[in-house]
Amino acid sequence: MKERNEFIEMDGLYWESETHEWFHDKQTTRYCRKEDAHGTTLNWVAFFVRDKSTGEYMRVLMDVDTNQIIRDDISLEEQAVFIDLAKVDKRYTENENKGN
Repeated sequence: MKERNEFIEMDGLYWESETHEWFHDKQTTRYCRKEDAHGTTLNWVAFFVRDKSTGEYMRVLMDVDTNQIIRDDISLEEQAVFIDLAKVDKRYTENENKGN
C-alpha cells in the first residue's frame, strides 16, 4: 500500500466512506471557479479521493449544481485541460442559446 500524502491531506478530511477518503482540492476548485478571459466560470468542486484498500489517490471533479461526478483523473495536466475545454464548451453553448 502507498504511503499517505501529507500535502494532499493538509486541509483535513472532507468526507469518509467505508472504502474511500475525500480531501478538498482547493487549488483546482479555485481554477474551476476563476473567470477565463471571456468571463466563463464553472461551479465545480475538486477533490483528492484516496482508496483505502490500495492507498492510491485520484482527482475528482464534481458539479455543485447537480451533485454529480464529472470526471476522475490521476493527472493534474489532463484535469486542467478538461477544465479549460469545459469552459470553452460552456461559453459556446451559452452563446448558441442566446442566438449569438
